[in-house]
Amino acid sequence: MKEFNCDLHIIGGALTGLLTAYCASRLGYKIIISEKKNINYDNELLADKRTTAIAEGSKIFLESQKLWRFVKPFAEPIKNIKVVDVIANSNLDFSNPLPKSNLGYIVKNSNLISLLTKELKKNNNVNFIMGSKLNLITYENNKIISFSNNYKIKSKLIIAADGKNSTVRKLLGTNLFKKTYAEKALVINFFHERHHKNIAYEFFLKTGPFAILPMQKEKNKNQSALIWSNKPELVDIIASTNFNSKFIREILNEKIYQYLGNVTNINSIQSFPLSAHINEKFYDDKIIYVGDAAHSIHPIAGQGWNLGLRDVKSIIKLLDNTKEKRSEIGTYSFCKKYNDLCYYDAYRLFEITDKLDWIFKKNQFHFKFLKNFGFKAINKNKVIKEKIVEFAMGI
Repeated sequence: MKEFNCDLHIIGGALTGLLTAYCASRLGYKIIISEKKNINYDNELLADKRTTAIAEGSKIFLESQKLWRFVKPFAEPIKNIKVVDVIANSNLDFSNPLPKSNLGYIVKNSNLISLLTKELKKNNNVNFIMGSKLNLITYENNKIISFSNNYKIKSKLIIAADGKNSTVRKLLGTNLFKKTYAEKALVINFFHERHHKNIAYEFFLKTGPFAILPMQKEKNKNQSALIWSNKPELVDIIASTNFNSKFIREILNEKIYQYLGNVTNINSIQSFPLSAHINEKFYDDKIIYVGDAAHSIHPIAGQGWNLGLRDVKSIIKLLDNTKEKRSEIGTYSFCKKYNDLCYYDAYRLFEITDKLDWIFKKNQFHFKFLKNFGFKAINKNKVIKEKIVEFAMGI
């Protein structure tokens, strides 16, 4: 059995784990990233055609980590957001009140993963162990030890970034509250006739939210991403149909024609079941949970990855302070501080997104009246509107 020693053992080699490793490596910590899949970053993960919405506040953090300069060439700005409640026949238009910034940015996951792995592989303090299926976690003196396949990894702190179905969480028996929605998300990247003008659209339908996000042009063709929450059976039918069938084009054209013109080509279709969860706590003995291992939320507000990024920001703040004070990482106090920094923020967004999804599906008269009244009140009140924008931007 091969044995390794490090300061930080990051379990999970997807986007949040890679970002955590990159930021922590800049502080000089010795890091091991272990991943249960035998991932070839040039092929497998890059086949993921999903996009990530990066809020302005997240962009500011990425700038502080010297990362935004690499992300910027792949990022399409969101300059305006148009919200339409089809049921209540109400509209909201949001624009950015701050100069030299945007409401957010849309970036392909593949671009983010590619640049992070490229930068990490330059760093001698970071090592990858692929195909490392976690079997056991134990403790020895002031170290935490993980056993997986033929590997034994000793570290001062484990950062669990292993997703919604976290193996770390299952091994430790950390409780969670889970909400399963009777929906699936359909994710489609497509080319279209008219330029999107950097506008993001959010439509609230009886079946669930329908969002259109502006993407960068490819081969000089206008491109957007669509995320549509709907009944699982309908999503499965669409997702299993040939990309460029007349059936799918007609469905999309009915929804988007007046905003983007006709669909000219469909580049990818993916579907995902919708659920949300939050752990009872984000830490254990010498362990902290980050991103989807700690929490996941309904995609209605497009804030999922930004919430995970705020976890990373809190980790890096603690790691930096600990190094400056020459104190120990992975102590009870360290892990509890991380929990205290992150938990309320995650719980609040978990509740907000769940309740937004619930209320926007209601079509009874009194709900329509309340939503219509609320939209009008927000449109008339500049202060409230700016507060909503600032919350969405994460600033």
